Amino acid sequence: MKKIFILLLIMSFSLVYAQEATVTASKGGYAEVPAAKRPKAMDKEKAQAAAAKDDSPEDDEKKRQTIRYGMSSEISGLLDDLIKNDDPRYTEEIYDLFQTTKNPVIKEKVLNYFAKIEDPCLEDFAVDLLNDPYDEKGDVVRATFQYVSAVKTKAAIPAVITLIEGENENYFNDAISCLGDIGGPEEAMFLAEYLDREDLSVAQRQTLMRVCGKMHAEETWGRLVDIIENDDENVFVRMYAAESIGMMKLDKSVPVLTRNFGATDPNLRQYIIKGIKNYPGNSEAENIIMQGIKDDHWRVRQESIRAAKEMKLTSAVPFLIYRAKNDSEKVIKNECLDSIAVLNTDEGNKFLIGQLQDKKVSDAEKGKIVEVLLREGKAGEKEILELADSVVNDDKRKTLRYTIGKELAKYDNASFAPICQKYLSSKDPQTQSLGLDMYKKGKYSSAKVNVEAITLDKKANAGNKKRAEKILGITEPVDAK
Repeated sequence: MKKIFILLLIMSFSLVYAQEATVTASKGGYAEVPAAKRPKAMDKEKAQAAAAKDDSPEDDEKKRQTIRYGMSSEISGLLDDLIKNDDPRYTEEIYDLFQTTKNPVIKEKVLNYFAKIEDPCLEDFAVDLLNDPYDEKGDVVRATFQYVSAVKTKAAIPAVITLIEGENENYFNDAISCLGDIGGPEEAMFLAEYLDREDLSVAQRQTLMRVCGKMHAEETWGRLVDIIENDDENVFVRMYAAESIGMMKLDKSVPVLTRNFGATDPNLRQYIIKGIKNYPGNSEAENIIMQGIKDDHWRVRQESIRAAKEMKLTSAVPFLIYRAKNDSEKVIKNECLDSIAVLNTDEGNKFLIGQLQDKKVSDAEKGKIVEVLLREGKAGEKEILELADSVVNDDKRKTLRYTIGKELAKYDNASFAPICQKYLSSKDPQTQSLGLDMYKKGKYSSAKVNVEAITLDKKANAGNKKRAEKILGITEPVDAK
């Protein structure tokens, strides 16, 4: 029985070894073009969210007409808005537009649109183009690589590898990056072999380093460690190698990154932080983050503060509070405020609320605190509304008033109705406009009368009056009596 068990164990190991041994590097070649297909079914939740941003019901049909009949500049602007709002309502019209347009700008924007909503309906075009991209505009080719990455078109792999190995260097960075997004073990093996080439430029080697990490190409780990620890190597190549071994999430990467954190070049220290942040819960990694928050170079501090947030490192909050109070760099102070809000500790929230109430703290800093607290929605709502009330009629503090109004307008919250009314009642056009933004977002019933008052006010700003009428669905101009 024991012999049978040992035999089965040997056979099991042999099978695993055989499977690993069969992994060979991918080769370039002609990529088979997938069959054409229409756009996938629309995401109803995203469509509803996008529709809520329309100023009026007529906007939907206007957008459809723009896609069908608009000039290239009009269509391009609309596509930018649809991408920004993650709006999936017009996929059928946009797909049909793509089949007929000859305009490279429209092609690029449509590719970006379908990449954003991750719809594979243009895979046939994308693979066909990457088989022979040489007569197409560079921006369209770049957008095609990004589209293939977004929808994970594995059918494109042979064409992508061919472009990596080709003589046209214009495609190298985009092709390597794309391979990192769509590749698997065979493509990782290709990269492992490709690392030994001696004809690569520094820029190409930098890109290659990053992709090795993105693909979790463990086959390249030892080679990347050699690069990190070679003082004669280009520092930017070393930086990306450090980030890459961290992205592989192998425990053996932590000691390598730790012992190299003492490097004199701050750029390398910054990228070691980028690598080591992939190990939350590892005490050695967390210790490096704490050191980084106190680093003399601001970029290392900034990266470490962001890492503490991503790692949910609540023990870093006292360090972040200290830096928020004392750092000489505004960008670092803001990063600290952001991370403190995300980490959501009692100590951190108490500090942020205290800053809102402290008369010595600048309005610019208070505006940032309002932004991060509202975004997280965990603390400070009462104090923010009190602050908004204190500045809504104070013309010496208009900048803070505008900042708070802009942030409040991002959220639908019944508690915002009273301050929305006060913004709408302001004689300052910009304050009033922010009140309209708040009302449009929250549709607060108690504030409707204030919006109606704007439509009836002969002295109201013309732009605000028109917006108020549109928000209320008034199609004919209102004459005040």
